[in-house]
Amino acid sequence: MKRTLLFTIIIFLGLIFLTYPEITKGKENGSPGGKTNSPKDNGNNCTDCHNTQLNNGQGSVMISTDIQNFQYIPGETYSITVTASHPVFTTYGFELTAETPTSKAGIFTIVNSSQTQLVNGGNAVTHKITGILGSSTKNWTVNWTAPSVGTGTVDFFVCALNGNGDGDNSGDEVHTYIYTVSEQQSASIEEKKKFLSVFYSDGKINIDATHTIKLINIYNINGQIIKSINSDNKIISSSEFSDGIYIIEISDIFNNKLITKINIY
Repeated sequence: MKRTLLFTIIIFLGLIFLTYPEITKGKENGSPGGKTNSPKDNGNNCTDCHNTQLNNGQGSVMISTDIQNFQYIPGETYSITVTASHPVFTTYGFELTAETPTSKAGIFTIVNSSQTQLVNGGNAVTHKITGILGSSTKNWTVNWTAPSVGTGTVDFFVCALNGNGDGDNSGDEVHTYIYTVSEQQSASIEEKKKFLSVFYSDGKINIDATHTIKLINIYNINGQIIKSINSDNKIISSSEFSDGIYIIEISDIFNNKLITKINIY
């Protein structure tokens, strides 16, 4: 009888242990994706998992960037910082995305892989379990490469969780913020983007360039450089790359630059 009771207690404690991360830790290792409260995320946010009202309480979240005058230059890379704050709480999380009215916009690359990671097919950024602690405030920074000419206005949507640290999903605060930038309208920019283009076909990366190419950098989806070419090479074999999404950065001798995604398959 005692053995049966002991076995039952062990099984019960084991079940509690196995379910503990879901019950008490919520999404400490990052948002599952699609929780920014944006239109393209169907208005989903962290209140889907945390029992609280949206934008209620003493906490807040903001976005800051080095985009001058709220106008981005197509193809340029900018630093985007999310800041969550609360006068008492010390545990934080977030998800950030960028959208036009019709689609996700731009390319996110990770600059601090110990605290942030890509999510939602690379269209958003969220925290890692090693990037949730802060005293009154918590900052996360990521790079964002602006989309191509003609994209128009881009909205950054962020949803942040300010956790009270009590181990469950109640009593936390969820806050949202929108940061809007417009495309810099300049004939010179549009002309600049006509000098370079890239496409993938028949196992090769093909580059069309008006002028001599000076530098080609190829990054994986996490922003890590995997190949650099300092020559006028307009056809690159993809045999050394695994299938997947890559980011290619091309510069010519007149400093015209193109940064875009390619799908190698």
